[in-house]
Amino acid sequence: MRTWINMLAASIALCASFILSGLQVDAAEGPNVIFILADDMGYGDVGALNPESKIKTPNLDALARGGMVFTDAHSSSSVCTPTRYGVLTGRYNWRTKLQNGVCWGFSRRLIEPGRETVASMLKGAGYHTAAIGKWHLGMDWPRLESKGGGFADDGMRWDPKYRGGWDVDFSKPIENGPNTVGFDYFFGISASLDMPPYVYIENDHAHVSKLVEKTFYNRTGPADSEFEDIDVLPRITEKAVAYIHERAEADEDRPFFLYFPLNAPHTPIVPIEKWQGKSGLNKYGDFVMQVDDSIGQVMQALEANGISENTLIIFTADNGCSPAARIDEMKKKGHFPNWIFRGHKADIFEGGHRVPFIARWPAVVEAGSESNRL
Repeated sequence: MRTWINMLAASIALCASFILSGLQVDAAEGPNVIFILADDMGYGDVGALNPESKIKTPNLDALARGGMVFTDAHSSSSVCTPTRYGVLTGRYNWRTKLQNGVCWGFSRRLIEPGRETVASMLKGAGYHTAAIGKWHLGMDWPRLESKGGGFADDGMRWDPKYRGGWDVDFSKPIENGPNTVGFDYFFGISASLDMPPYVYIENDHAHVSKLVEKTFYNRTGPADSEFEDIDVLPRITEKAVAYIHERAEADEDRPFFLYFPLNAPHTPIVPIEKWQGKSGLNKYGDFVMQVDDSIGQVMQALEANGISENTLIIFTADNGCSPAARIDEMKKKGHFPNWIFRGHKADIFEGGHRVPFIARWPAVVEAGSESNRL
């Protein structure tokens, strides 16, 4: 019998299979699963992995103390989109049509029609599934009929006919997004926070009260007038916490799978006022502290609902720390975001793909354990 646990191990991360191997659990009895994917966060940013880290990460450290730390974990790519494709499909990312770079905000769907994902498999096993945060795997945005109809395509960025999303009909449903690959619910943004459109998406609709032009970091494009980059991490954290409360209170005996891909600490590096200056390093260090706080809020929601014991939390990152974090500036203050590893995001060197990886499942995983398996 193929259990949910085998599907999870195969599709979410091979690293996790070490702690999950040999378990025979019926789908109805399976744990809740929360997969948290940080964006551009280095191995050396987590205190539990780097004792000399200058960034305080009390919640991640607590997660590590309560579970298993993987010291030789690697993402399947040193940039965003390919890692996300591999995480959700369990396939080599080079099997897609995207042979270099990443998706953009108006890129067409990358996950192939009919492709099974961890979300669709868990949904088939009885789970309620949600994705909250940064998607970055493409979706099909309908163009205005007056502009020729069809779908916008960031793959045409260098074509003189390309309109950068200004030809999109934001009032129409978006096609082939997260809801079509196994997620019952989606809330978040289409790509990185420095890639337009700057709008929130809920299921297949964009939230646009008034369409304006905005620039975040260094990219200009269509935006909702109420959308601000600094609000995104708090907003998706609030949504994730609300989802946990909602599922805990639901009148049904059904576990949930929450895929929680953060927009941070990727650019634009915009910690809220509460965290500004707290790291003593720079804005990136402050933003990592805010990421840690978001994870703490998720953990608190589990505790508040009495479901922490049978919830598997996996935390990792899509790739290593980016030069945009001003790595040299932090090194001068004694902090090495990619720890001892050479390179950084977008590199073939280990600093580009060696990532933090922590798994906690109190009912099963031994607290304070460690694996050095690849």
